[in-house]
Amino acid sequence: MGFRMGLSPQVPNVLERHVESVVDELLAPEGLRPEDVAGWAVHPGGPRILDVVAEQLGLEDGALAESQAVLREHGNCSSATVLLVLDRLRRERDLGQGDPVIFMSFGPGLTLYAALLRVR
Repeated sequence: MGFRMGLSPQVPNVLERHVESVVDELLAPEGLRPEDVAGWAVHPGGPRILDVVAEQLGLEDGALAESQAVLREHGNCSSATVLLVLDRLRRERDLGQGDPVIFMSFGPGLTLYAALLRVR
């Protein structure tokens, strides 16, 4: 039967305060900055969420193109939607071995999960 889920309009405001520090914690030990990341697999919870992530991290236009395309085509299918983004990123970006990719998903109560992946 599925489940009903509501997305608070406060989510972008909370992300705005925390997304940069989460990403910095992932990248700093590797000596990386957001501009060094070859791909961004960000859960497309909504257009404003993607806008906030791009703004707060200073991402270039197109950095979240795969997330935006998945949102357009599938909508927000909960946290697992980021797996569709990761697959699309893998197929559409020219990623080289060892390139860093950030995988980011959001869950209930606005839990932010993020991982630094390397292309194999």
